[in-house]
Amino acid sequence: MSTDARVRHVSRVAIMMGAFLTGLSPAALKADDGGGGVVPPAQYASLPSDNGLDDADVTGSLPDAKALSRFTSLVAHGTITLRDSAPTDCIPGHLREVVASVAEKFGPVSVESTHRSRGRNWRAGGARHSLHLACRAVDFRVHARARGVMAYLRGLPQVGGLKIYRNGIIHIDNGERRSW
Repeated sequence: MSTDARVRHVSRVAIMMGAFLTGLSPAALKADDGGGGVVPPAQYASLPSDNGLDDADVTGSLPDAKALSRFTSLVAHGTITLRDSAPTDCIPGHLREVVASVAEKFGPVSVESTHRSRGRNWRAGGARHSLHLACRAVDFRVHARARGVMAYLRGLPQVGGLKIYRNGIIHIDNGERRSW
């Protein structure tokens, strides 16, 4: 046996032992990629059709797949703009749905703030126990009459905290129902 063949053999044995020790079946790792390497078995998941997106048994832990895709679609079309410093992947689905509904009803929305670190929250003048720290709050701007937007938001059960600041930024969160 040549040195190259021995190295390949030892490598395969090492991979098989590693797979065995981690609980994978060695038979599952016998596929060959043509170059002498080992290819793990492929695993695919079926995505639900559009009419299955409302079914919690189909979507599992997704909060509301249609609302998430509606929010994402409005971001892609430029109706909702995001600051680089405002991540939206951590925002609860029902708050995304609220922002998407405001954008659809009142026009373009600019998301200014979502999750904040303690230091950033302090610099922004945020409350010590702000829901921004847990990514449960969104600050945004709408280029529409603020009274109409605020009246609409007051009527939504998903909105807990609600405030409009002097600079026109609207704060919503999913905490207790309150305004300050």
